[in-house]
Amino acid sequence: MADADADAVHDAAPERRLTRIRGVVYDVTDFATKHPGGSQLLSLCVGRDATILVESHHLRPEVVERWLKTLPTVEGASEMFGPEETFPRPLDSALYRKIQRRVRDEVVEPLRKTRGRTPHGRGGCAVDAFCVLAFYIAAMVAYWRNPTLMSGCVLGLAGYWSGTGLQHTANHGGLTKSSFWNQFWGWLGNDVAIGKSSVEWRYHHMVSHHSYCNDADLDQDVYTALPLLRLDPSQELKWFHRYQAFYAPLMWPFLWLAAQFGDAQNILIDRASPGVAYKGLMANEVALYVLGKVLHFGLLLGVPAYLHGLSNAIVPFLAYGAFGSFVLCWFFIVSHNLEALTPVNLNKSTKNDWGAWQIETSASWGNAFWSFFSGGLNLQIEHHLFPGMAHNLYPKMVPIIKDECAKAGVRYTGYGGYTGLLPITRDMFSYLHKCGRTAKLA
Repeated sequence: MADADADAVHDAAPERRLTRIRGVVYDVTDFATKHPGGSQLLSLCVGRDATILVESHHLRPEVVERWLKTLPTVEGASEMFGPEETFPRPLDSALYRKIQRRVRDEVVEPLRKTRGRTPHGRGGCAVDAFCVLAFYIAAMVAYWRNPTLMSGCVLGLAGYWSGTGLQHTANHGGLTKSSFWNQFWGWLGNDVAIGKSSVEWRYHHMVSHHSYCNDADLDQDVYTALPLLRLDPSQELKWFHRYQAFYAPLMWPFLWLAAQFGDAQNILIDRASPGVAYKGLMANEVALYVLGKVLHFGLLLGVPAYLHGLSNAIVPFLAYGAFGSFVLCWFFIVSHNLEALTPVNLNKSTKNDWGAWQIETSASWGNAFWSFFSGGLNLQIEHHLFPGMAHNLYPKMVPIIKDECAKAGVRYTGYGGYTGLLPITRDMFSYLHKCGRTAKLA
């Protein structure tokens, strides 16, 4: 991830917003208002090598190429971004390009002809979003009317669904065809509904995790778990890690609380999360973060405290945060923390192929039923190959990706069916146990 020398970029052209894609430095300052995905997504590219980020989030690379030809380039500025990207790049992967073409031809194009779905795969999630919103509003009204431990947990479950079925797809740019509404729903479903900053999430999740899945040095989901959790055998083994399979679930309920402190530190003080600088951070994003926090605490703590007294609102409020965090962590951690998914188990060919890397460091579970109730997060292989697409398209991609993996000899880790969550959870705990006791995994 080449953004170590991004300060030099800012110093050299403080009034311009620059990015590097495949060795070419582009000035994207004036493109912000024209970018189809919105300025909030384009800002992630500013001040860094954005090759992987751009290539992995667009279904139609020829469209990206046309847009790039319209942008001004800056000669002799590439060295300011530091070394060229050394991680495998998406469009260098023959496997990824083949899957990409088949998804366009066999999933997106038929929907364009029959339902008018756009050829880039965004939008078409109105029913999904309506169900998420309806459940959240109903849960919040019940919580306001009678704040109890149970109503707090139900609201937490609604918050989980907002985090997966609404904000996640919206912040990736795939919920609607409109960049404005993607930003709005991403902000509402994240900052307001669950109290997590959408801007921090975009830098952490999209710039780091999605580009470099499971890399112990580049994926924040791996290295920020330290020192409490050891998720990769290359990391230092501590004596207490032998118990991590037991205490990890006890940590999950604290995700919401950790996010409150982490967001404030990263956005207001550091303007960076560990390993990823917020070089493109915009003033309106900071303002939306502050407004989101005010609304979140006002709606979930202020309203019930006003109606029923603070003493009657505290426990339900904490139950909301704890239960929603527990479910969210559970559904996320199983998808990348299995022994077979660690980079140490990848062969040389996979390590040099971005598409194969994403497939073999992710796992999918469940079916279309679970995809609806998890915003497609159960189908992590499909999501990591096509993060910017509508999540309700992922079930249609499964047979295509499995077929191409079989042809290429690439491992597809899947736990299908209605009960797939159970065996993948078992295997996840088995991996935590083994990783916590063994210095090097075979």
